[in-house]
Amino acid sequence: MHRIAIAAGGTGGHIFPGIAIARELQKQLDDCKVIFIGSKNGIENKILKENRYECVPTDVQKLYRSLTLKNLLFPYYMLKSISETQDIYRKFKISIFIGCGGFVSGTSGYAAKLQRIPIFLQEQNSYPGLSTRFIAPYARRIYLGNPKAVDYLKCSKRRLYYTGNPIRLPKKISHEKVQEILGLHNKKTVFIYGGSLGSVPINNAVLPILEKLLQDGYQVIFQTGKRDYSRIFDLFANSKNLVIKPFFDDIEVAYSASDLVVCRAGAISLSEVAYFGIPAIIIPFPWAAGDHQVKNAESFEAKNAAVVIEEKNLTSDLLLHEIVNILNNLEKSENMASAMKSLGKPEATRDIVSDIISTSGIEC
Repeated sequence: MHRIAIAAGGTGGHIFPGIAIARELQKQLDDCKVIFIGSKNGIENKILKENRYECVPTDVQKLYRSLTLKNLLFPYYMLKSISETQDIYRKFKISIFIGCGGFVSGTSGYAAKLQRIPIFLQEQNSYPGLSTRFIAPYARRIYLGNPKAVDYLKCSKRRLYYTGNPIRLPKKISHEKVQEILGLHNKKTVFIYGGSLGSVPINNAVLPILEKLLQDGYQVIFQTGKRDYSRIFDLFANSKNLVIKPFFDDIEVAYSASDLVVCRAGAISLSEVAYFGIPAIIIPFPWAAGDHQVKNAESFEAKNAAVVIEEKNLTSDLLLHEIVNILNNLEKSENMASAMKSLGKPEATRDIVSDIISTSGIEC
C-alpha cells in the first residue's frame, strides 16, 4: 500500500488543492492511503471531515506578521509540531509527503526532510508562501499555480513545474439548467463574492448599486458570506432577478449562470474562474501575506482577462461603471472570456499526480 501524507491548513485555498490531489492519487493508484496533517484548531479539520478524509492534528502556531508576544512561543510550537509529525510519519509508515501551504505545511515538510521522505510542494500563488519558501530547497518538485512564483524561489529551476492549480473540477452546467435551479432568466448575470467568508468592503460597495443593476435588466448572484447574509437578505428579500446566499457549496451553479464575476484574488478562486472562462473584475485583499493577491490579480490583468480595482480605490460608482462597461460591450466581454479561458489549466491535478508518481518511481 502507498501511504501518502498531505499537509494543508489555514484557508480553503490551501486545503481544497490538497483534497483535489488526494482524490487524483486514489484514482491513479490502485492501493493508496492518504492522510492529512493539520493544525489542532484549524478550519481544515471541518473541511476534511466533510470530504471524508482523516486529519491528524499537530500543535502548530502561525507566525504573526504584526508585533505580538505570541511570536515568542513560535519556536517552541514549531519544534513541537516537527516532533509530533515525525511520530505521525512513523506511525502511518508514510512514504511521500505533499505540502499544499499553511504553516503546518512548513513544519510537516521539515519533519519529512528529517525522516528522508520525498517532498513535493504545490504553491498556489504568484508570490510563494513562507512555508513553500522554507521547504523549497528540500523538495524534489514544486508545482506552481502561477509562473511568476519562479522569481521568488531559491532552488534549481529544474525542480519547478508550472502546472496551474489543482481544483475540484466542477461540472459545467447549461445556462438553461442553472436558470431553472436558481429561478433566473435569460439575462446578463453577474456573480459577486468576496471569498468563502465574504468581504465587508465589497458588500458595502455593492449595496448602493444593487437596485440599479436589477432595474437596468441585469441579474445578480450575490454570495455575501455568513457575517453579512442576514443584513443584506433583509434589505433585498423581495427583489426579483437576485439570488442571495451566504455560501455556495455547489459553486459550479453560480459560475455556470454568470457572464461576469466580481471577486477577490485568491489563487483558487481565480483558477476556478479561468476554468469556466468568465471575465472578471478583481478586487485584491490588500492585507494578504506578501501582497500575493495583488500579484495574482496583476497577472490576470496583464493577459486582458480581468479588470483590477484596488480596494483603496473601490467605490460603488466605479464598480457599477466597470460592470456595465463589460456586460454592455460584447466584443470586450468575449475577448476577456477568451483570455480568461486561456489561463485555465483543467489538467493540473492529473499532471501533478502523474509527475509525483513517475518522479517517485511508484508502481501503479
